[in-house]
Amino acid sequence: MFSTLVRSCRPPFALATAAIFGAALLSGVGVADVQAKTLKLGHALPAGDHPYHLGAAKFAEIVEAKSDGRITVEIFPSAQLGGERDMVEGLKIGTVDMVITAATIAGGIANDRKVFLLSIPYIFSDYDAVSRVLEGEVGQEMTENWPKHGFRSVGFFIAGFHQLANSKKPIKSPDDLEGMKIRSIQSKAATLMIESLGPTAVPMAFPEVYTGIQQGVVDGFANSLTTLYTAKYYEVAPYISVSNHAVGTLNLLISENTYQGLSEEDRKIVDEAGIEAARYQRGLYKEGDRKFLELLQDAGKVNTDVDTAAFREHVEAYIPQFIELVNEPGAQELADRMLAEGAR
Repeated sequence: MFSTLVRSCRPPFALATAAIFGAALLSGVGVADVQAKTLKLGHALPAGDHPYHLGAAKFAEIVEAKSDGRITVEIFPSAQLGGERDMVEGLKIGTVDMVITAATIAGGIANDRKVFLLSIPYIFSDYDAVSRVLEGEVGQEMTENWPKHGFRSVGFFIAGFHQLANSKKPIKSPDDLEGMKIRSIQSKAATLMIESLGPTAVPMAFPEVYTGIQQGVVDGFANSLTTLYTAKYYEVAPYISVSNHAVGTLNLLISENTYQGLSEEDRKIVDEAGIEAARYQRGLYKEGDRKFLELLQDAGKVNTDVDTAAFREHVEAYIPQFIELVNEPGAQELADRMLAEGAR
């Protein structure tokens, strides 16, 4: 099913290309009309059963099926093409075709920061609310200007509902985080999100987190139960507190140069595949919350006694700072719409 998980072998691609060209010549169709293309897609998580990778593989599978094999997707997991910020910059200079990255990183690089509002803790009531906001008008408005800055979003992936994991102690309230150093994504919005919960935020690239906790550079970080289990972060951050304070929002990005280099038909294929793969990928986290909560509880590594009301109250005072951070006309109105959509 997932024959496109990681591509590194060129001969089959060459044979497929030759077959396509041969068919084109026999049918009288111009080679330019059926020219095969390979897209390089990078992400920072491991290959295997992690939702980042399975979402990328689903996108590749759909694109190849819809294009009858003319477009293939070569996936580079585990930050092989660099950290997320490096890969997004690569979209602009042509070294990468596609990237799965945090929405706040993409928004910061595009200097269009409306997605920063998605970092406000406790805006989503459940997974249905996540899809409602991200696939609705709010999500579209947040990314509509990105093509002017070298890339566009073709789908909202997620990193699941985030929990607090650390190497020191269980977390029950904001007071327990006082004096702790918690890693944040390398963006102002992500840093503010962590600070709004109570600890000191330490911006750090994702590939550095495991060793950063080991070496005491940070005490912990926030992520989904799926990532904490499948990437074995519980080994260095065994105190996992179920706070459900945020949903990590990601974008499946494509270089605008790459996108415009596709035919109108192929652009439609990429657009449709992005939406379908994003829905599939978000569903994996919903399933993973149940599965990996049980596995981590069996290992005695989960604290479910979290005073979420106290965290919500602590966060409330920071919401105006998120709106100020966006610093764009209409930010308050967009935030109000997002909060109303996410809560119902």
